[in-house]
Amino acid sequence: MATILLTFGTRPIAQRIAKILSPHHQVIMATHEPIPSVLSSTYKAIPNPANPVFAHEMLKLCLDNGIDLILPLGAHEINVLSGAAVLLEEYGIYMVCPSIDAQSEIAKQIPSTTPLQIVYNNQSLGEQTEASATLGNGVYVSVDNNWLPVIL
Repeated sequence: MATILLTFGTRPIAQRIAKILSPHHQVIMATHEPIPSVLSSTYKAIPNPANPVFAHEMLKLCLDNGIDLILPLGAHEINVLSGAAVLLEEYGIYMVCPSIDAQSEIAKQIPSTTPLQIVYNNQSLGEQTEASATLGNGVYVSVDNNWLPVIL
């Protein structure tokens, strides 16, 4: 059972992902958005990815909480953490996010009934089964019989 840090934790899509993952993994929800005081014990506050110390603060949070995998949902988080992947991996912390470029088609609006797949190392993290060999790491949604990465 891995411990997974899921960003944008207050968003509905993050809630769906956590529900899929929680039977098989420990999920820690985090966000850089304001957290209502009533929910402050449920979510970890993280810095804005525009903050120059974002990657180091994420490393500290992961080490302090025994986190194995980071599942960043935000494009800016993915960009910053991708640049720090080697540093994170030195401490046994790995990222679960797709490789994207300017031409990549991504899904930003995800209806609640649309199937999701969370993939890490060709395994579905939610169902503990083998995932499609064509999918890289990350969260994917089925759109018109294609799996598109989910990035906020």
